[in-house]
Amino acid sequence: MTTDQNHPASTLAGLCLMLALWLLAPRQAAAETVVAYKYQDYQEGGGRIAVQAQSALIEQNLGTEARLKFTGVLDAITGATPTGQPSATPGSAVPLTTIKDRRKAWTLDVSRQFGRVNLALGAANSRESDYVSTGFSLNSLTDFNQKNTTLLVGLAGTSDDVKVFYQAARAGKRTFDAIVGLTQLLDAKTSVQLNLSYGRASGYLSDPYKIIQKRTELLPGLFLPLTFGENRPDERDKWIAYAGYNHSIEKLHGAVEASYRLYHDSFGLTSHTIALGWFQNLGAQVIVTPTIRYYTQSAADFYQVSLDGSAIAPGSKPNPTGPFFSADYRLTDLRTLTYGVKVVWTPNKTCQFDLAWERYEMTGRDSVTSASAFPQAKILTAGVRISW
Repeated sequence: MTTDQNHPASTLAGLCLMLALWLLAPRQAAAETVVAYKYQDYQEGGGRIAVQAQSALIEQNLGTEARLKFTGVLDAITGATPTGQPSATPGSAVPLTTIKDRRKAWTLDVSRQFGRVNLALGAANSRESDYVSTGFSLNSLTDFNQKNTTLLVGLAGTSDDVKVFYQAARAGKRTFDAIVGLTQLLDAKTSVQLNLSYGRASGYLSDPYKIIQKRTELLPGLFLPLTFGENRPDERDKWIAYAGYNHSIEKLHGAVEASYRLYHDSFGLTSHTIALGWFQNLGAQVIVTPTIRYYTQSAADFYQVSLDGSAIAPGSKPNPTGPFFSADYRLTDLRTLTYGVKVVWTPNKTCQFDLAWERYEMTGRDSVTSASAFPQAKILTAGVRISW
């Protein structure tokens, strides 16, 4: 899970770009046909959110210069999540609400080689009971310097339809993302990568299920803790810089992969992500990869645990002119740590199996948000890939 996004469907633009990057990556003797299946089980502790996701992939050559890739995803989400209300007393658990939903999504990518340039066009769609998202992507990868240097230029966007529980009409949301990336082979064992990207979202950017509390005077001397829908800005700009390093060490029969990501947006969020992985060959058929990922972010400018004591008078509908406020714990000052191990077994040229286990831990750093708001989770992923 990511903490800098409002909704699973809002990641479609980034997903399209990542899929295209993977699709455009150089291959050794690419198979004519590839089919794959993957299952992932995400379980937060304490009866919180649980997600079971299944995905299937079909990849097919279209002649000698083109390739088609189709993926389908089915997600089932259940469990409890914080409403946005503060805990009743310091140190007690925050109020939770139970949710249940299913998501159906698909992506389609077609790529073709034109000399030194590979062009890829992608489309995607994601559907939930309260959220429908349609996305596109267009990417080019050009090689230079005897294929030691590659330049990526990509565009992606989504058009989303959101059901908001306190208004009859569905709300709209639009996103646009652009990326420029450079990958350089330093030698036969080492490569470096630098990506710069910009994104913009506009429309309904609040979470329709997150509320915020304010003690309100109904009668002289009579105060009650009433709740209101959050109000985020209707525009969001984001800037991302990514640097990656890969190096193989023959004596150890392994390779190291390291990366750093800097993120900043107009909400006031600034995040840093450091990831490190080691790929260890155990014979000719097995690769074991322990990984660790550390993430920190600052709080959004408008994050508040509650509106108690403030002069803000929240309304019944979003107000794009402000004031803005949200008690969503994902927008506060926090850090996450993800660590785990993945095993890939390739018994022959046709089949490949993988199994991964991860631990995800989120911790607040603002000293005012209840520690019970932040989840801990275990993630189990298993997959099979067949090519011919």
